[in-house]
Amino acid sequence: MKRVGNKMKKLLLTASLLMLATQASAWVSKDFVPNKLGEIRVTINDNAQDGCWTNIGEVKRYAKDKLELLGYDVSNDLSFTYLNQNDFDFFVNVLSARNQGTCYGVINLAMARKVDNANIRGEFTAAGGSTAFLHGDNVNQYLLEVLGDFFDEMKNPQFE
Repeated sequence: MKRVGNKMKKLLLTASLLMLATQASAWVSKDFVPNKLGEIRVTINDNAQDGCWTNIGEVKRYAKDKLELLGYDVSNDLSFTYLNQNDFDFFVNVLSARNQGTCYGVINLAMARKVDNANIRGEFTAAGGSTAFLHGDNVNQYLLEVLGDFFDEMKNPQFE
C-alpha cells in the first residue's frame, strides 16, 4: 500500500507541474534603464540535479551578451562589491531534480542589489521573473527561451 501512495504522490506532483509549466511571469521596473544604473554582474545559482541543467556557461554568456546589447554595463570583476549604489546582480537560479526520467523544477530570474544603508538592510529587486518547468531531457533550451522573453521585457519595462 505504501508503494501505491508514493506513486500517487509522484503522479500528483507531475500533474501539478505540468499545469504550471507554461505559466511564466516577468516584470521590470520602468526606472530600470541603462542610463540610471552602474554595473551589472551575472550570477548563476545552479541547484539542478541529475543533469537537468548542463549549459550553465552558455546561459551566463547569453545573459551577459543580451544585457550588453540592451546598453547595460556588465561587470566581469569577480570582486564586485556594489561600490556604486546603482550596481546590481542579475541572478539566474535553477532548482530542479529528475523523477522517472523527467526533469522538473523552477527557474527564478532577478535583478537585485544588496542594501545596507543606515538602519535598512535587505535586498532591492528591480526586475524579476519565475517559471516552473517539466521537461523530459533537461531545461537547457527552455531556459534560453525564458531568458530571451525576460530580456524582451527589459527592452520596454512596464511595471510602475
